[in-house]
Amino acid sequence: MISKGDAITQWAVNQTVEFLATSLQGELTTEQVGQLLYDSKSAWKYKKEEAAGIGTIAHNWIEDHLRGKEQPLPEHPKARNSVEAALKWMEENRWETISIEDVVFSPTHRYAGKLDWKVRVNGVLAIADWKTSKYIYNSYRYQTAAYLKAHEEVTGEYIPDRWIMRIDKETGEFEESYMDRESLEEDFNTFLAALQIYRREAQLRRKSVRSERA
Repeated sequence: MISKGDAITQWAVNQTVEFLATSLQGELTTEQVGQLLYDSKSAWKYKKEEAAGIGTIAHNWIEDHLRGKEQPLPEHPKARNSVEAALKWMEENRWETISIEDVVFSPTHRYAGKLDWKVRVNGVLAIADWKTSKYIYNSYRYQTAAYLKAHEEVTGEYIPDRWIMRIDKETGEFEESYMDRESLEEDFNTFLAALQIYRREAQLRRKSVRSERA
């Protein structure tokens, strides 16, 4: 429900240009050029699948590490870059894992999610979410606000801080975003507004399907 702006569109266009720049070389027949142009329309899909795989490898490795599992670094060079960036942050901060992948649910607003990491960072209780993406999107703020509120609603436990841990899949660059309680209510209200739109859209789709069947 929340747009990420032009970043994703631009990324898809970049994948098409990169594919064509690599493929349109040497002497090609008209038929070959036509096939390459056709294939270029799906270049972003293949790149997305590759990136998703790298992100999954890195995310799973980090999760196992936080659980205390000893393991070699990932073989995939980009996933290894991501993991090394995460480990560097862990070396520079004091942290203590409280729990991993807690399922949270809000009885009041009836939404659920899975919280990546409940942790003490430099002595302060927080929830943290790991992202393997090109940017830190505003939607991440709203997501973590929803997780925190749901957790507090059920447990009554006060959690002061939120963290977004972004790891770039391509470069391994690490970027952190820290949020305290000051922005929590605004972020949570934005999440609720998006949730209301989502539910209304789903309601209208169901109504449309029923009308077509009738």
